[in-house]
Order: sequence, then C-alpha cells, then structure tokens
Amino acid sequence: MRWRVSRLGALSCLAAGAALALAASPAGAQTERLDVDALKAQIDAGAELLLIDVREDHEVVSGSIPGAIHIPVGELEARMADIPKDVRLVFF
Repeated sequence: MRWRVSRLGALSCLAAGAALALAASPAGAQTERLDVDALKAQIDAGAELLLIDVREDHEVVSGSIPGAIHIPVGELEARMADIPKDVRLVFF
C-alpha cells in the first residue's frame, strides 16, 4: 500500500492503495509518495501531520491509524474548508 503526502500552501489531497480515493489538487501543490513504513517513521519522529481516513464508515470499523480523523470520501469536497491549510495532510 502506498500513501501520498501533501504539503499545503493550497488545498491538496492524498490517497492510498486499496482504499484509493484521489481528489484533485490545485496546480502548484507539492505532493510526495510515501510507503507505509516511511509514513510510520515520520509519525514516530513527531512530524506534524493531519491524518484523514477517507474510507466509508463500514471500512473504518476494522480500525484506523491512531489520531486520524474520519471524513468519508463522499463528504471530503464539502468539508475541505474545515481542514487546516498550515499542516501536511495525509489522506488514506
């Protein structure tokens, strides 16, 4: 499974492997692909990240990354205004 991490200056999104739900990101947004181990290393090192689980409710029941917030992909566009723009976002 691969994750895409997005650094914000503007809105951008990230998606991952099987639960893939890519959303359009604006021109100029910087994105970087990370595998699960690289993301875990960043989390363990204390990187400032906002983890957003875009899976559906029935998928989240099986578990998620500790500290992640849940915004189903179908609600993501409507809720983007609520997401901070001064932190690196990880959508999975």
